[in-house]
Amino acid sequence: METYFLPKKLNAAHNSTERKTFLLHGLGGMGKTQLAVAFARKHCSEFSAVLWLDGSSVDRLKQSFIVVASMIPQDELTGDIKESLQAGNVDADLVVKWILRWLSLPSNQHWLLIIDNVDRDWKAQEKDLLAYDLNEYLPQVDRGSVLVTSRLAGMLNMFEAELHVDRVDDAQARSILESNAGRELEGTLASNIDR
Repeated sequence: METYFLPKKLNAAHNSTERKTFLLHGLGGMGKTQLAVAFARKHCSEFSAVLWLDGSSVDRLKQSFIVVASMIPQDELTGDIKESLQAGNVDADLVVKWILRWLSLPSNQHWLLIIDNVDRDWKAQEKDLLAYDLNEYLPQVDRGSVLVTSRLAGMLNMFEAELHVDRVDDAQARSILESNAGRELEGTLASNIDR
């Protein structure tokens, strides 16, 4: 059994131009980020671009957009974005808008946007100044794929599909190790897991 699978809805291999959204949620330390990394690595060739953003605060999110902009081929950048990146005087809000516009281009349909660690409840913004409305940082087009990791189960209504990531039992742990190793476990390692 493939344990790192995320729904095929996120895969760009099919010809659908409809946007796909998926939420990985659960307690901290359960492996949400690792699942997102495994999915991105396994399926990167199916996407025209894979963009990884740190969603732990609005400042980190904006900084991630700047990093992503610096990785986009120079010939695809507009003059003002290219100049500000080269000069080092970057307007983060301008870069965010440009990246969202770039993802919205009709020719740019099969991208994957991963926003990791969206763990602050923006509805409680008066209590948490680092919280933000995630919708403001998503392209408003009906194409591409969005994968978000979060501790907040309250975000479920924003996504088509979700996976609650929880602790694995011994049998699942053994299956994961055997799947990664490509063979059955034996000897001391197998007996330590089976305890």
